[in-house]
This record gives sequence, structure tokens and C-alpha cells, in this order.
Amino acid sequence: MFQNAVTVVAEKAAEGAGKANNFAKFGKAVADNVGFFMVVVGTAVGLVVLSLLLERIAYKMNGQKRVKMNTLTIAVCGMLSAIAAVLMWFEFPVFFAPVTMYKMDFSDIPAIIAGMTFGPVSGVVVEFVKIILKALILKPTSTAFVGEYANFVVGCALVVPASFIFQCRRNIKGMLFGGIAGVLVMTTFGTAMNAIYFIPKFAAMFGAPVEAIVEAGTEIWPSIDSLTKFVFYCVAPLNLLKGSVAIALVLVAYRPIMSAIRSLTVSQNAAPVEEENTEYTPAKG
Repeated sequence: MFQNAVTVVAEKAAEGAGKANNFAKFGKAVADNVGFFMVVVGTAVGLVVLSLLLERIAYKMNGQKRVKMNTLTIAVCGMLSAIAAVLMWFEFPVFFAPVTMYKMDFSDIPAIIAGMTFGPVSGVVVEFVKIILKALILKPTSTAFVGEYANFVVGCALVVPASFIFQCRRNIKGMLFGGIAGVLVMTTFGTAMNAIYFIPKFAAMFGAPVEAIVEAGTEIWPSIDSLTKFVFYCVAPLNLLKGSVAIALVLVAYRPIMSAIRSLTVSQNAAPVEEENTEYTPAKG
């Protein structure tokens, strides 16, 4: 028994040391790249402002009051952020993209739920908090935080349009149309940003030429001979797949999610979710 107790204590100490190491690595990354992290924070603030404007438009269109930020909202968003961070940790490779740079995860689903429940601002907050939790507690960055920043921005490109359209029309049609719009924006914007900013920034921070990244794609797709083809063959399909799967899973869970939204919004005197006249049955695969 004593040996077991010692083993448990040793494991907990090692776990604590690992988390402390994550904090140290994160702090060093911030100190070494102050300008880049100012861009990250500035982007987050800009997305929150944009989402606030969209929320006002949405609630003006449906004639309802905006969900107020209170203890319940903060608690739910905190819980969803933690779930999103864990889902981001459980990432897996896809066959059509370099494994060292691009992986699939389902971390946008909690942010979509937050955005559809409370509005786009909450979705942005969940997206931002999840990357901080992941980098600080679960798994230190292996991309100088460029990968986490890309995950945040591209995730918001899905969440903000989807939740905005749903807030304008709070029923399954709004969820479906919002999801389609979000996937299209995510795919287009995410692909363009990878070519224009994320990949060059990743290469610069690691002191590697962009051509080396393109060559990693060539090993998978021999026809790739430029950055444009790289993002077209590797990045665009990943964004399309990731966004489509996230929206599809939310649609499949439409009924329980709507029940939760109704209970929350009614308790806060927010815009109620409209009932559909026809029954909704998820398509069978």
C-alpha cells in the first residue's frame, strides 16, 4: 500500500511538473514573439467586436432581446471551452495533407453550440479560450502557436456565420443554411489565409523556406509544385471536411441541442427557438 501511495504521489508530481513546463514554454513563446501574440489578441478583439455588431443585427431582425452575459452564460461557455480544448487535443491525421502541419479534430462543435445558444460572441470566446487551455494545460504548441492561431481564426470563420444566420432564424432551416454558409466561408477564408499568411508565418518562425512545406505536399500529391496548389490540394479539403462534419454532427443532435437552448433562453428571456411545422429526421448514411 505504501508503495502504491508513493507511486501515485510520484505520478501527480510528474503531472504537475509537466503542466508547469507547459506554462514555461508558453511564456517563453510569448516573450520571443511579442508582436505575433499582439496580432493574435488583436484578431480576437476584432472578432468579438464584429460578432457584437452581428448579434445586434440578428436580434433586431427577429425582434428579440440579446442574451445577457451572466453567471450561467459564463459557466456554460467555460464548460464548452474545456470540452473544445480536449477535443482539440484528440486530433488525427488525414491522408491528403502533411501530418506534421494539418490534422483533423472536432473542437469547433462546442463553439458552434455556444454561438447558436448565446450568439456569435460566445462562439468566438469558446474558440479563443480553447486554444489557450490546450497550449497551457493539455499540450504545448509544436508550431510556435501559429497552428493554434490558425485553428482559432479558421474556426471563427465557421462559427460566426453559422451562429449569426441561426440567430436571425432560430429553427432547423436557420441552422442548416447557417451551417452551409459557415462551411463555405471557412473553406474559402481558411484556404486563402493559409496561402497568404499562416504558411509563410510558420516557415518564417521556424526558419524554413516555404518551398520545404510545398515539398511535403508534393510527397503526397506529385502534381503539387506551388503554394497555390498546396493549399488547394491539402488545406481546402481539410477545411471542407472539418466544417462539414462539425455541422453535420450538430444537425444530427438537433433535437437535444434545441431542448437545451430553449431551457437556457427561456430562463434568460432571450429569443425563443421556433418550432418547425414538420418533423425533422436526420438522413441515414
